[in-house]
Amino acid sequence: MKKLSVILILLLILTIGGLLRYKNLYIWPREGATFDEFAWSYLGISLLTEGVPVSWSPHPQYKDVTFYQNPDHTLFRLVRPYLEHPPFFGLIAGMSNMLFGVRDFDDVEIPTIRPLAFVLGIFSIAAVFFFAASFYGSTTGIISAGIYSIFPSIAIGSRILQNENFFIPLFLTSLGLAKLYVDKKNKTYLILVFILSFLLPLSKVPWISAPLASALYFFSHKKKKEGFGVIAMAALSITAFCFYGMAYGREVFFGLWKLQLNRYQLSFGSFFKIFQDPLLTDRSFLDGWVYMGWIVLFVVISANYKRHIGIIVGFLSYLLVFLFAIPSELGHGWYRYPFYPFFAVSFAVFLKEGIGKIPHIMCPVLTLLGLSLFEMVWVPVFGFSFVIHRMWLFLCACISLPVFIKGNWSKRIGIVATYATLVIISILSAFAILQYNEQ
Repeated sequence: MKKLSVILILLLILTIGGLLRYKNLYIWPREGATFDEFAWSYLGISLLTEGVPVSWSPHPQYKDVTFYQNPDHTLFRLVRPYLEHPPFFGLIAGMSNMLFGVRDFDDVEIPTIRPLAFVLGIFSIAAVFFFAASFYGSTTGIISAGIYSIFPSIAIGSRILQNENFFIPLFLTSLGLAKLYVDKKNKTYLILVFILSFLLPLSKVPWISAPLASALYFFSHKKKKEGFGVIAMAALSITAFCFYGMAYGREVFFGLWKLQLNRYQLSFGSFFKIFQDPLLTDRSFLDGWVYMGWIVLFVVISANYKRHIGIIVGFLSYLLVFLFAIPSELGHGWYRYPFYPFFAVSFAVFLKEGIGKIPHIMCPVLTLLGLSLFEMVWVPVFGFSFVIHRMWLFLCACISLPVFIKGNWSKRIGIVATYATLVIISILSAFAILQYNEQ
């Protein structure tokens, strides 16, 4: 694709994605779907105004506890010093709130919290394009960004101010920069990877998965010095957090480390809950993009692991951290969000390279994806329709026609049916985002 065309299409995608995210930005997910939005904001504001980390926490390791009721009559258990997480993302959240006139905790409310989430959501679409374009070219980058912009779980989930929504764009950017460094040998890209490898664990310790992914990518290209350099930056970041924690309260800090390492139920069955219980925030949300994303990702990476090394190192690095620390936390759907960009890019590769070539896989994937969207969009408004249901099945069945009947005409029908289903799926996905509510 020509550079100007890519820029214009990307701007259109960013606009559409922005409009879908801005609609109901301050309403859904509802206030209280996660009070972490307030916790991150309080952390940053207290550091910026008092020099001491203060925030909401339920954990018994804290000794200095006060109870605070905000103007909306929500009661928070505030702890001082708050040492569960590193401070970097909290500082970003605090500064964002203060740009909207916030001076103390009483001023913090959803309209001052979520503008940063909106900006991060747009940034994430651009980062998906950058990552996919770096590894697969601009056409796949555009398709990936388009999918990411209308992926319902992503678009709705990006409205909340969670650390995961901060991590995603920087994670993808770091991997894209690592790829550019390997290709172009420009040390500026490597320096930027080092900076992100230091800053991300200072936002949340599990974000060590980002430098792990970059290091694995460098090692896979025999860049040992660069790989160990990334690991060193991550280690320096964790060390800085330890000094920060000990400076404010050694006993509390190490008590929290012990809690965090033994906090969640870890078992073989824990991982499978991400398939059994499709969470958005603290509510179940039956999004076919998520279910089909798992299938398509494994279809893509199993075809040629060397070609898809970017997806593999990113996905596996976060998966390892997820399994190590956080698999079965109830009501914390945002822990799953960092998987979703790799679903979007895998879908883009799957569509770009598979239309007309793998109808036997394309047919069931698009059939099930569409059925989930009809359930989310059509049924609540018009009720279930046998006619619509069967028309969709017939259209999707046409995709697989070349499998059973050979000839150019059957292949053309299959391709036309594929594009028709994709148009319908795109429209339904956008409406699923616009119609979402928790009533």
